[in-house]
Amino acid sequence: MQKRLRRDAFLLTLPAVVLITVMTVIPVIAVIQRAIAGNEAFGRLVTTPGFGSTMWNTLQWTVVAVAGALVIGYLGALVLQSRYLRLTGLWRSILLVPWIIPGVVGATLWKWSFSRDYGQINQILIDIGFTKTPIDWLTNPHIVLWALVIVQIWSTAPFVVLLISAGLTSIPAERYEAARLDGAGVFRLFGSITLPALSATTALATLTLVTWALNAFTIIWVATAGGPAGASTILPVLLYQAFQTGDQNLVSAIAILQLVISVIFAAIYVRAVREDY
Repeated sequence: MQKRLRRDAFLLTLPAVVLITVMTVIPVIAVIQRAIAGNEAFGRLVTTPGFGSTMWNTLQWTVVAVAGALVIGYLGALVLQSRYLRLTGLWRSILLVPWIIPGVVGATLWKWSFSRDYGQINQILIDIGFTKTPIDWLTNPHIVLWALVIVQIWSTAPFVVLLISAGLTSIPAERYEAARLDGAGVFRLFGSITLPALSATTALATLTLVTWALNAFTIIWVATAGGPAGASTILPVLLYQAFQTGDQNLVSAIAILQLVISVIFAAIYVRAVREDY
């Protein structure tokens, strides 16, 4: 009977395994082969003008985008779980809008909002007295990356809100009641009960956010196309720029670099989950 169950399980999962292999494994192998065939591609990638700044931009972009989305996601989830909040369903629906809106639409709206001449953000800052002159959000190389990070956080934080909200509902209320009887305050409750209970959920959210940040393209390309002077260029943008020049070997080299970075974070996540369980 057990052999039959194993056979049936294998036959039922076989189509999915074949589909995953065709759509994932084979393309990855093809990219690796192309990069190896053009073995000078990795050397040219490292010596490409601006490669160092691109890697630094990618690191800053990833760290700030992930940290910002986690912080805002946690705050949003805690607010939604508050017993003092009314119309929770309505607020949850509103918070999910940035996540479900098409990327091109969201990027275009933010590009207009960041406009120096007619953007709403500059107008609001001038009205409240924060600045007297419009800020060059998308043309100043010192602030353009941070302006675009705001958009990335805006579009990904709702995902964290959704995950953390689901995790919070699984924590028994008795734990909080017992801790309050022992004199624990709000921060002690959060640090001793909430965070440990949501460690696996937080790890999953972090891995997903890192993957999205490392593959972010639409926001930056629509808003600045990697400019000005490469100040907002990260690895996906550099990959597309190489694709535009028709350099397939360089494209493959950049893709493999992104893959290696993603695999490292995935391995860290798997190890963390195994230790938790």
